[in-house]
Amino acid sequence: MNGKIPTEDDWNEYDREFVLDLDVNYARGQFFGKSNAEMLPQYKDHVLMRAEDLHWMPKKPFQYYVFGFRDFVRNGKFGFYESSDAASAFLNLILQKLKEQPDHILPVVPELMNDVKYIASNQAIYEADADIYGNFMDIYNEIRSLAKHT
Repeated sequence: MNGKIPTEDDWNEYDREFVLDLDVNYARGQFFGKSNAEMLPQYKDHVLMRAEDLHWMPKKPFQYYVFGFRDFVRNGKFGFYESSDAASAFLNLILQKLKEQPDHILPVVPELMNDVKYIASNQAIYEADADIYGNFMDIYNEIRSLAKHT
């Protein structure tokens, strides 16, 4: 994956039928011009909001910042009660992108699959009760299936 911070042009390329300009503009306001390392603290205590921002991003910014989100989830430095939300939000973001915008995720999904599998295989580490968050391995299997067949 290209390790360059997304440019203004990258942020301006998006499918206007899929996203609302307000959502893109809000995500841009949170992330624009920042490296993944600079964004790591922004996930703490705001993980669900940042995951939603990622969902609405145009393709190139998404393909850059999804790796920062992955790093946050794998790093394990969470706020109180955030580990389960972080792991679930990451897995579900990948799944949603595969279902709704496969062109956004398919180019980078091979680089993410080992991490997706790790997170799904370690649901207990993330303290994510299956009764609340579902079975992470089921989500992983759906991701794997869509990634192969999309």
